[in-house]
Amino acid sequence: MKRFFKNSILLAAIVGAFSVTSSVAQTYEDAILAFNEGTELVNNNNHQGAIAAFERVITLSDQIGGEAADIKTRAQNQIPQLYFLIARDLYTSGSFLPAAEAFLAAAEQATKYGNEQIATRSQQAVPQIYLQQGTLYLRNENYEGAMEMFNEAIKYRPTYAAAYYNKGLVYRQLDDLEQSLEFYDKAIQIGASSNERNVVENATNAARNFLLLRGVNQMEDRRYRPATELLRQALQYDDESSDVHYRLSEVYNKQALWDNAIASANRALELEEGGRTDRAKIYFELGYALKNKGGREAAACDAFSNAAFGPFRAAAEHEIEHELKCENLNRR
Repeated sequence: MKRFFKNSILLAAIVGAFSVTSSVAQTYEDAILAFNEGTELVNNNNHQGAIAAFERVITLSDQIGGEAADIKTRAQNQIPQLYFLIARDLYTSGSFLPAAEAFLAAAEQATKYGNEQIATRSQQAVPQIYLQQGTLYLRNENYEGAMEMFNEAIKYRPTYAAAYYNKGLVYRQLDDLEQSLEFYDKAIQIGASSNERNVVENATNAARNFLLLRGVNQMEDRRYRPATELLRQALQYDDESSDVHYRLSEVYNKQALWDNAIASANRALELEEGGRTDRAKIYFELGYALKNKGGREAAACDAFSNAAFGPFRAAAEHEIEHELKCENLNRR
């Protein structure tokens, strides 16, 4: 009786071992089938379906243990690449915001499975996409949406010079000089440290032009002191701007600051790269300052002579013939 009982225990152990071995074998076979399914789905560009298949491979491999380590690793290597492809396809189709979310998911999966290259590429793509979406909003005059996108870009890349520059552009459209200059300055600072010369140049020119426009507007409103301050501030961004020096000569003339007007006009002429018509307006301001300063009539005649082109011709000829009487002056 005891011998029969021992034999029964042995038989049960053999059957149990056979069942476990069969179960493991069946699970391993399922993992192989799932991997092959995932590969076929990849070939058919069904990336979401392929991810599900490879995740199933990982789950089955965990049940099997060390015997399935190789196929588990192969499945893990596929997943970050598939997330990246999904994000790339969304971006290519123009679905920028879903693409940004997809790249974040790709970065997360790549980090999880140790793919540093895809993690880095995905993380770099996110702020660029937000910048691009914000630029589209800006073009369509959706300033609130644009600002939100540029803030998102900075969130994922705090030293993103182009995003700060674009925030400056938003405030420029909102006619907010102070805020606009704040972000232009930030873009210039970051761009200079990261050697992004194009961003530095764009932000510098944008700041100069905004100040120039404000200065001219103030001058047209006969607010000459604020105009002068704004134009001088514009020179802090670009002291080689012929336009700014010309406008300064104009506003100095309106304040009877003849020496300043002469100096600014001469500097504008040094920097002006255009033809005679482009230089005529500068010569007119120079002539006007020289005439009013006194004792420089001959020089004023020469300046008005050079100003007698294009839209300034009639006014310059009037100064030559009727105000200075340059012909009579030359005869003396």
